[in-house]
Amino acid sequence: MTFFVPMLARFPRLAALTLTTAAALSACGGGSSTTPDPLASFKQQKLDWQACDPTILRNDTTYFDQLGERAKCALMRAPLDYANPDKGELKVALLRVAAARPDQRSGAILINPGGPGEDGLVMAPLIGTLWDDADPGSPNGRMMKELEARYDLIGFSPRGVGASTTLTCSSNERMAVENNLSFDRSPANIAAAQHNARLIAQTCAKNPLTPYINSDATARDMDLLRTVLGDEKINYLGYSYGTWLGAWYASLFPERVGHMLLDSNMNVTATFDEARLGTTMGRQRAIDQVMLPYAARHPERFNLGSSASDLGAALLQLPADLKSQLPGFLEFYKQARVDRGIQAMMAAVGLQQLRTQLPDADEQQLHDAIEQHTFSASADNTIATAIAHGMTQNLFRPPVPTGVGLDPSSAVYQAVICNDTGTRGDEQHWVEVGDQYASLYPLTGGGETSNPCLYWGGPVVQRPALTNAAALPILLLQSRFDAATPLEGAEQTLAGLPGARMVLVEDEYTHALYPYGDNCVDTSVLEYFSTGKQPASGASCTGKPLPGDSPAAGAANKTMASSYTDPARAAAIMEKIHQITARHNGDR
Repeated sequence: MTFFVPMLARFPRLAALTLTTAAALSACGGGSSTTPDPLASFKQQKLDWQACDPTILRNDTTYFDQLGERAKCALMRAPLDYANPDKGELKVALLRVAAARPDQRSGAILINPGGPGEDGLVMAPLIGTLWDDADPGSPNGRMMKELEARYDLIGFSPRGVGASTTLTCSSNERMAVENNLSFDRSPANIAAAQHNARLIAQTCAKNPLTPYINSDATARDMDLLRTVLGDEKINYLGYSYGTWLGAWYASLFPERVGHMLLDSNMNVTATFDEARLGTTMGRQRAIDQVMLPYAARHPERFNLGSSASDLGAALLQLPADLKSQLPGFLEFYKQARVDRGIQAMMAAVGLQQLRTQLPDADEQQLHDAIEQHTFSASADNTIATAIAHGMTQNLFRPPVPTGVGLDPSSAVYQAVICNDTGTRGDEQHWVEVGDQYASLYPLTGGGETSNPCLYWGGPVVQRPALTNAAALPILLLQSRFDAATPLEGAEQTLAGLPGARMVLVEDEYTHALYPYGDNCVDTSVLEYFSTGKQPASGASCTGKPLPGDSPAAGAANKTMASSYTDPARAAAIMEKIHQITARHNGDR
């Protein structure tokens, strides 16, 4: 029998990093003249910048090749526990693209792509290459070249992931088979979900690194890096969870914040509970207000009818085993890829028609029928056919029990959300929330019931007061229909940071916007990092049309051609950036 010892019982010293330890935790601000600085050995380290191992970016050397000696990697030593630096240390991996003109260097821009649990190393060479490709003959291109000359770009693997010291949560104890909680609210399935959530918490508690994976420690790692670099202030670009981390840093060290761009904003005035609930609502809203109307506007292409409400009803009438697959195929975070999600709707609806016609068909017979079926007369038929084959495979391969196996990205996600703020309520509270959300948001709700933070033992750090950062001239960037970090939360963040300004991108649901490839969003960002200029209160930009709504192929990229020497290459780099930043670890 396995006995679960709550996290704080195992690590009683970690009940909170309270204000009474503030003097010891001046983090990287230095000690007094009479008291030895417990972080001195960490602050005085010299980073050994070396050529990067190409495998650190999955053997993609393109960006190293172009940036040459400017792109270097290093490992920074950081204390395991900032409250007790003698307890041990870990490594934080860094990738720097040095300023093109060292004599003009103004500092460094740290980049976090989100998560929590995403590795940010590649962000520096991606954005560095994009700026290197800028056309100085255009206004935006000229600003990019100026920024390239003045700023180091630094991507880093936050503690626990990537090339840093990594966290995993693994055990051979068996998880229960769990159906999608959106569509199976039976007591047995809820019990399975609770068992699995409890087992995840127990497994993570066995790893002694777990308590030290939190936003407070990562923010202090960032400030340690600032000190080691010899910079007075940090400049920062954070996406999604990176907005939470950026606000945490700004609340700890407001006097050390230079230019800070928060792109696709979490509600940093609330907790991760509100973040999860907001994502559920935001995903359903993207379906109802963007995807379904878009499919209905193009019945000749998608073959799903011309009524958004009828299509929504048809999707809800799908059997649970098919309906539960659909959200995983929808594109919630990148508007330019919305078509694939609509093709998944085509696949699900068409596959159910075949199942109705062939109620006794085995897997091979269904695959054969899919090959003969016309999902649409358009070219989308090929993609819908492939998705239907994948869905059929899943129908005939039910899940089997496995052990707990959280890779570093998933383990860090779980550790940060539970260590930062914990959760409220008890099991029954989250059963009731799941019931409510499954009803309100029928394609995306219900999963809230599975909550490992219930069994975690509570947060291990104390969150700094956001009021500390209230006067900072931060720039926020947000899309109106963002599904992962909805506008309502961004507005709460803006209200809590009265010195900040926000640029709202209308008719857009892309999550993580910069670089957007236009002369409004990108101009606002580049002007801000160049001069500190904030846009006027209530600033907005026009979003790009959905792919099928655009009257001419490639029209959305016309303005981009004037900012880059090779627009096609710039578009490919932007796509790579968005593949990283548009992921949302709350889906795991």
